[in-house]
Amino acid sequence: MDSVIKAPTLREAWEEGLQQGLTQVALNMLREKIDLAQVAKLTGLSLEKIQSLQASNLDDSQALVKDFLELSESSLSKIWLDPEEDEAWKDL
Repeated sequence: MDSVIKAPTLREAWEEGLQQGLTQVALNMLREKIDLAQVAKLTGLSLEKIQSLQASNLDDSQALVKDFLELSESSLSKIWLDPEEDEAWKDL
């Protein structure tokens, strides 16, 4: 396995982290009862995504974990983990 992480991989990881951060900011804004349109405008997230976050019955940490798992599951198994590591992570 090549130990050097290629630029597209770093960019994907950075973009995933950015989306997670924006999601957390949006959740914080929703908790403060800021208008949905304003949350969408300030975070750059779609109004549909903001509405989805608001409608979710999950608390903040569960929503972030869910988003993280959805965003990173395929990239981790394809990019960073060899098959043995991938198997180990499935049980966590």
